[in-house]
Amino acid sequence: MTAVIGIDAGGTSTKGALVDASGTISDRVDLPTDTEAATKTVLDVADRLLDAAGVAGIEVVAVGVGAAGFVDHSAGEVTFSPNSVYGDPHIKAAVEARVSLPVVVDNDANAAVWGERAFGAARGCDHVAMLVIGTGIGSGFILDGAMLRGWTGAGAEFGHVVIDPSGPRCPCGLRGCLEQLASGEAIGRMGREAAQDDPDTLMVELAGSAAQITGPHVAAAAARHDDAAVRVLRRAGRALAIGMSNVVNVFDPQLLVLGGGAVDAGEPFLGVARDELARMTTAQRRRPVRVDLTALGDDAGILGAAALAMDDRKREGKR
Repeated sequence: MTAVIGIDAGGTSTKGALVDASGTISDRVDLPTDTEAATKTVLDVADRLLDAAGVAGIEVVAVGVGAAGFVDHSAGEVTFSPNSVYGDPHIKAAVEARVSLPVVVDNDANAAVWGERAFGAARGCDHVAMLVIGTGIGSGFILDGAMLRGWTGAGAEFGHVVIDPSGPRCPCGLRGCLEQLASGEAIGRMGREAAQDDPDTLMVELAGSAAQITGPHVAAAAARHDDAAVRVLRRAGRALAIGMSNVVNVFDPQLLVLGGGAVDAGEPFLGVARDELARMTTAQRRRPVRVDLTALGDDAGILGAAALAMDDRKREGKR
């Protein structure tokens, strides 16, 4: 039996698995991302999966890595990452030197949207947009069946499209990026700010203190109808809708897929986003936009990275 290793290197955790040609996962590894040396975490995950493959008698034939940040796909190099430090940005060369196998590296959201097209919600679609709403916001786009990467590999980074020029400063160097108004980290920050005005909010009780409030605390409080938490999620949902409307205006996708941990906040966040997007598209006399949640969940990046490695082998004429 053969398999490829798919690795999803995010800002919080680096996850990997052995994946066969049908998209079946046989082993998993999940490690906290070393934010000062993220490439080392990728190598650690690859090492553990190779060991697991050896024990199971599985032949690993390639490795795919989806990395958070701007990625030069042809060089396999992270050129900029606002939320992680890779130490050695030359991920492709580092992993190839360690495992002696072909390695493909792409942006993590690019990997996720490729995974959805190969195995998930976007099967059969040649025009797909995906927003991965986690610690930050990544985005991936497929146009006419091909990945959109741009000239340097940093194309279509919609997490860093400015929707409020006077908004919070972003680690990318700009202000008011979508990521600063609708990501999991942004929801946590806005929850902490809301708790300063409303110290009796359930968010404080759940977190232990206002300073410890995170996105999941906001979502949990909103699920119990806490007014302050609901207001935070509605604000984030409206910001997300602006981002989605910009995606629709630029790319006119068949399908817009939403993934990442923040979608677990549910209807107080996503319902507002869908309703506001519908209002905006109707105002422009556009056709209704199909918006689906990821069918692959947390595995979208892993499966997409694996699919990218499989496709690269096919192009090279290997089976």
